[in-house]
Amino acid sequence: MHLNSLIPISMLLASVSYASPTRTPKLPVVDLGYERHAAMSYNSSTGVYQFSNIRYAQTPVGDLRFRAPQPPLTNRHEIQNGSQPRTCPQGVPDWQAKAYGPIGAFTSGGKPFTLEAWEQAIRNSSVPPIDFNKGTTEDCLVLDVHVPKKIFKSKCGAPVLVWIHGGGYAFGSKNGYPNPGFVPSGLLEHAKEFSDRGMIFVGLNYRLGALGFLSGQEVQKDGDQNAGLLDQRLALQWVQDNIHLFGGSRDKVTVMGESAGGGSVLLHMTGPPNSTNIKAPFAQAIIQSPALVSNLEVPESGYAGFLSKLNVSSLADARKLSSEAIIRGNAAHLASAPDTTSIHGPVVDSKTAPDTLYRSFKNGAFDKSVRLLTAHNSFEGGFFFDPTVKTEEQLDSWIQKSLPGFTKNDREHLAKDLYPFNASLGDVAQGSRQRAIWGDALIDCTFLTAHEAFGGNSYAYLFDVSPGIHIQDLKYTFNDPTSPAPRPIAQDILQRAIASFTIKGEPVTKSNGTYEAFPTWGSGKSLVRINGDGFSVGTNVVNETRCAWWQSGYELAQ
Repeated sequence: MHLNSLIPISMLLASVSYASPTRTPKLPVVDLGYERHAAMSYNSSTGVYQFSNIRYAQTPVGDLRFRAPQPPLTNRHEIQNGSQPRTCPQGVPDWQAKAYGPIGAFTSGGKPFTLEAWEQAIRNSSVPPIDFNKGTTEDCLVLDVHVPKKIFKSKCGAPVLVWIHGGGYAFGSKNGYPNPGFVPSGLLEHAKEFSDRGMIFVGLNYRLGALGFLSGQEVQKDGDQNAGLLDQRLALQWVQDNIHLFGGSRDKVTVMGESAGGGSVLLHMTGPPNSTNIKAPFAQAIIQSPALVSNLEVPESGYAGFLSKLNVSSLADARKLSSEAIIRGNAAHLASAPDTTSIHGPVVDSKTAPDTLYRSFKNGAFDKSVRLLTAHNSFEGGFFFDPTVKTEEQLDSWIQKSLPGFTKNDREHLAKDLYPFNASLGDVAQGSRQRAIWGDALIDCTFLTAHEAFGGNSYAYLFDVSPGIHIQDLKYTFNDPTSPAPRPIAQDILQRAIASFTIKGEPVTKSNGTYEAFPTWGSGKSLVRINGDGFSVGTNVVNETRCAWWQSGYELAQ
């Protein structure tokens, strides 16, 4: 399916005007063809307009549930301003919600980190009393555009940074809901170091959990698998077709994704096997902690389990339910996910993921023209373990649940040869094995594979602010007004690298007033190591022997 064909001609017949002073004083209106959208705010201190909740697709309700997104309907009766919050329905697995308290305690700098203290904190934690769906709506396929006034006025064809959030393909939002954690003010400010006008920032929503990633034979017959990826793809096409109206260039788009967002971006770079003309809808990519199950398999019980929570027996019945019932069922379904899983995620599908990432990269079925900056954290597997696992039998059961699709021989090889029990670690031995397995399988080896696919012609950094837990870097990528980064030096380094790569195609550091480019990955596997006190140039720390198995081992299970 070519998404270009889904974009109505009216989207191309667009112009920019200004709302009447009596309606929205001094705030510009962009005519998108299908609707007119006014900026919701202007920050006079930073000189940035914010256009909020711009619709890029129809509301996916009723018969549109579990299907590819459809372009928005024409609505020109009144000017939209995006004042209504738009967050997609979601669910947080109980095991992950329990980790939020310990993550905050150990990453704020106020509590010394040891593995023993970490495991005890996870074991004793409880699910916080947060309604993750307060204010969510199925009418959530929208995006935000943050554009400096200089760019908007001049229509200069500025660089664009597009953000795809993570959250295990189950939760999250473009702005960090339920907290406004993804504020791009620091990124936009650092951009001014490399361009007088700066850059544009775009954040997008996509469907989550079963609403975005329900899969199986029934979905293939009467729906679309990986609907969440199709949402992202349509939003990226919207950027290609409309960003010039805000002063941006469709040829200077960088897409940044973290965790599930990073895995998504990598999949958007791939195409059908044996294809020779694969073109991603962006020129550059920033991949942070890319999370993908290596064989792109999910539990077969996911489909039936979701329908059971809804108390229905078919997709047709699920499409007839109210939004309240769908949202409630999706949340309950995800909350009950086995430890270290979120049940749903991308699967192999001809429209979005024609093959596993490893095989696509190995066979050259990806856009090799994309410029790449990829990153991972020093303790990616941090909270991905089940503290009740004590025996080899329990470990095997955990592997089956966490990594579906692997044979008994594969699991035995993992446990005995690649990740053997280390008695010297004492009480944290089993937890350490799980963290190593999960960190390698879903993130670290994906990070390594991307660099290998590009022949070393890429850039990398390691986020090593202690303890380096997965998602810890988000507070440094953005500026959370409710909780500033504990180590602002690291935040400054990271935001400068992202901004410079977006604008120049080359990430840089700054020391004693002098800018210096990152080394390319190259044959030496070089990267920049960012810690709480500064940065240094180092080399790859991912276990290449274990990753070689993950890069080929999934084939043994098929």
